[in-house]
Amino acid sequence: QALPKFWRPKLTVSQQTDCQMVHWDVINRFTSGAADQGDLWDWIETGFTYHKLRRLLQADGTEFTAEAVAAIDEQLAIYEAVAARHARTGRAGFSAAELLTARAAASVFDSLVQLDRHGLAQQAARWSIEQMAAISRGQEAGELGGTGGAE
Repeated sequence: QALPKFWRPKLTVSQQTDCQMVHWDVINRFTSGAADQGDLWDWIETGFTYHKLRRLLQADGTEFTAEAVAAIDEQLAIYEAVAARHARTGRAGFSAAELLTARAAASVFDSLVQLDRHGLAQQAARWSIEQMAAISRGQEAGELGGTGGAE
C-alpha cells in the first residue's frame, strides 16, 4: 500500500543534481556527435518523465508559466522527427531548431526537479518507463517509431 501523500519522499539535493546533469549530458552527446540510439531513448524517456512531473505538480497546485509549459510540449512535439531521422540515417542529432527546443526544455527541467514533492518525481519516472516499454513493444511489432504516448 502506498504511503500517504505527505509521507512520500521528495528527491534529495544530490538526486536533483544528478537529474540536472543527466539531461544536459544527453544534449551534449547529441551536439558533439557522440549520441547513439541509447542516448536517443534516454533523451525521450527523460522528457516524458519531466512532462509527467509537470502535469503531476500542476494537479497538486503548482502553477507554471505558459513559456515553461510550451518548452516541454515543444520538446514532446519533436520526438517523432528526431527518432525518424535516427531510423533513416543511423545518427542521433538535432537540427538547429530542435537543439534550441531541447535546451529550452532542459532549462525548465532544471527547475522542475527542485519543485518535486510527495514522491511525484518517482511517480513520473515510473510512468515514463511504462511509456518507453510500450514504444519498444510497438517497435518490436513493426509499428512506426512514433512517440505519441505522452498524455
